Amino acid sequence: MYLRHLSLTNFRTYARLEIDLPSKAILLYGDNAQGKTSLLEAVYVLATARSPHTTSDRQMIHWLAGEETLMPAARLVADVTKADRSQHLEMVLMLEPANTEDGWRFRKQIKVNGTIVKAADLIGQIAVVMFLPDDVEIVHGSPANRRRYLDNALSQVDAEYAKAIDLYAEVLAQRNALLKQLAETGGTPDSADQLIYWDDRLAASGALITLRRQSTIAEIEALADQLHRDLTPERHNLRLRYQPAFNPDQPAASIYQPGLNLDLPTRSPGATLEQAKASFLKQLLSKRSEELARGLTLVGPHRDELRFIADEIDLGTFGSRGQQRTAILALKLAEVQWMRQKIGDWPILLLDEVMAELDAGRRAYLLDQINGAHQSILTSTDPDMFTEEFRSRAKMLKVVKGRIEE
Repeated sequence: MYLRHLSLTNFRTYARLEIDLPSKAILLYGDNAQGKTSLLEAVYVLATARSPHTTSDRQMIHWLAGEETLMPAARLVADVTKADRSQHLEMVLMLEPANTEDGWRFRKQIKVNGTIVKAADLIGQIAVVMFLPDDVEIVHGSPANRRRYLDNALSQVDAEYAKAIDLYAEVLAQRNALLKQLAETGGTPDSADQLIYWDDRLAASGALITLRRQSTIAEIEALADQLHRDLTPERHNLRLRYQPAFNPDQPAASIYQPGLNLDLPTRSPGATLEQAKASFLKQLLSKRSEELARGLTLVGPHRDELRFIADEIDLGTFGSRGQQRTAILALKLAEVQWMRQKIGDWPILLLDEVMAELDAGRRAYLLDQINGAHQSILTSTDPDMFTEEFRSRAKMLKVVKGRIEE
């Protein structure tokens, strides 16, 4: 698949952009803060309905839009060519006057081939893998970074997972609000029967999320391990250790406490969805008193952990910066292979200034691994760090203050 045409209106630094893109490597170059990253972000948003850089969608609306209209809005349009069909995607991010603290209400409208759809319906329209300089935070940053990585990858190929994630977040917020209310009013375990309904809904979506994460991590690990061996002269192995916040295999066992037990299995091969749900419910019940005291849900995939282990060394805690970058490069290249297997096509590759973080050998390895992609869009402040051979076959585009120059 590849992006044939991209149109942006009032998105980030782009007041207006219309550009045709070829099915090949595209190198966007220019000084910092000119709009290179914003273009990649636009493609990512069209694929996932979320930004890789901010949790506040309203920040993506160009600041001048508010001076041009009473309802500031950004518009993203793309024509995508796939092996079996073409798709026309449109997304509008808008601010509407409302009786809120800041006077605005944000709304997102998505259309596929002219029909208004939900964000979950974007699944399968575009698939992307994005390489960012701060991807190293996936290894050594907070557990939330690793959970977000898993969710973004899985949600592009698994519509059921994407719906479960959205439902889980909604139910978790409702359950936490109830727990907080009960904590403030002195609720007891006996008076907390109101939680039963929310427990069942939380366990249903949470069990699916955990089992899908387990199988996905196992699949990506098999690919990342070989890539990591290729990238390290000592041919170090790489293991991904998933530590779910409940044990899906053992509904009758003592409550699982996530820690750094590196011997825990990444998969739960014996767990069905119903067994995992039963385990989740049992462990919610066992934590009931503590949750009522703290006003917070303490069990579930929102507390999962993923660790990167190279030759029994936890890279997030003890790995050097170089080791962490090698691990994340192996992970991202494994994600590309994994996604190709899932969708039967190359995803669109988005590489934002990642070459500057790699030595010459790893640059060459990365470019060789993505050489067959139908479309890869790379950014750089210095195009000379790419070989003359690469520049000769790539589409070279200079970005200057929100404008694209051939």
